[in-house]
Amino acid sequence: MKSLLIAFIAIFTLFSCRNEDELDTKTLVGNWDWVATSGGISGQTETPDSTGKNIILTFTEDDRYSFTTNGTVTEEGTFSLYKDVSDLSHYEVTFLHFSNSSNDMVINKNEDGELVFSDDTVDGYTYTYHKQ
Repeated sequence: MKSLLIAFIAIFTLFSCRNEDELDTKTLVGNWDWVATSGGISGQTETPDSTGKNIILTFTEDDRYSFTTNGTVTEEGTFSLYKDVSDLSHYEVTFLHFSNSSNDMVINKNEDGELVFSDDTVDGYTYTYHKQ
């Protein structure tokens, strides 16, 4: 009975120590300029210069997002962050969920004014944005 109690306390401590600050959406709030998309089967890289598209990704404090392409809103909805195990890396990572998209994205980097997220699939795409 004593070892069961110790196991319960250890598991409770492990789960209660999770850092919920990692899921704070405030670090995303603002406007982000699209820099590049790379990957896919061909491994191509597309940029604003190569496509003629200027894309701005906007996150708001009320957990809404929009994609604006050449001045026209092309997608909008709500967003959220959550932790789950990646199908590719098999590690727990932070996912970005867009309400109007069927694929959730793995956040690879969100620091120093750079946001990088990618598909959690083989031959997926990686998207890079810089904060305005």
